[in-house]
Amino acid sequence: MVDTTRIREHMPVLDCNGERIGTVDKLDAGRIKLTRSDDGQHHFLPLSEIATVDDENVITQLSRAEVAELLHSGAQRRHTEG
Repeated sequence: MVDTTRIREHMPVLDCNGERIGTVDKLDAGRIKLTRSDDGQHHFLPLSEIATVDDENVITQLSRAEVAELLHSGAQRRHTEG
């Protein structure tokens, strides 16, 4: 389990290859709420997908493509539930 006390607002979020995929807005009910993306929406990343947190970055266990798929599927659920 990731030590969530190390996650701070405005930390970069990286995929498993070290590519930046977003920025932490805040923690929200077991998820990382990312700052608004280019589409003007907030996206959420489950803490279960976080591999580690170092002094400067949150690092996922997913590739950029896997993160995009996860965020897209989450956005689709929110639109169909609402």
